[in-house]
Amino acid sequence: MRMIFLVVLFGCLCANSALASDPLSSPCLMQPAILSIVLPERGFTSMPDSDTCANVSAKEWKRGTSGPQDLFVHADGPSGSGRYWNVTVGVSEKQSSEPIRGVCLSTSTVGWRTLQRYSKGPLSWLDDVDDNGISEVIFWDSFPLHNEASLAEYALVAWAYQLESPDSLVIDWDLSRELARAIKKEYRSPLKTTTGYREERRTQAAEALERFADEDCSITLEAHE
Repeated sequence: MRMIFLVVLFGCLCANSALASDPLSSPCLMQPAILSIVLPERGFTSMPDSDTCANVSAKEWKRGTSGPQDLFVHADGPSGSGRYWNVTVGVSEKQSSEPIRGVCLSTSTVGWRTLQRYSKGPLSWLDDVDDNGISEVIFWDSFPLHNEASLAEYALVAWAYQLESPDSLVIDWDLSRELARAIKKEYRSPLKTTTGYREERRTQAAEALERFADEDCSITLEAHE
């Protein structure tokens, strides 16, 4: 019995040692501000730290299918030195021409300063990332490359959200990692004109995105829900 206890104890110590050196204990530089979004029964509501919802005309919405319901997104921006956006996300039944309920969020794409170019064209806020016929909300955000980063030292990241139920959007980690891989490739592609300083920042961004995509860092899960 004593021998069994010692073997179990040794196994536990080894496991704890492995966890201590596990790269997952190191947090990712990018962390999602929101893990899930609860949609109101009717009307539009603002998420924490977001501006008041603006009126959006029917022709301004971008629409995508999501099972029995349709997703709508309107992105207003960028504005100011921080490249701020006000993003409105709505849902409706198939026969509706515009959403009757949804949420409003604010974000910044200041990370564009290090990216500079996106081969797929303008940033899309609604897309079918995995080409399965179901659209996802793409929430673009920026993350600092170090603790005291200036506005020129942020990188771009995108989070994918799926309509999990008629009343909630939830972050999709697999699709978010797929987006990270795509953005990493953009950062790896050389710009026609760039300085050594900017190229260093682009390399740092690509490495951070790769770590997240490969699950070599951790998400703190302290975001708003």
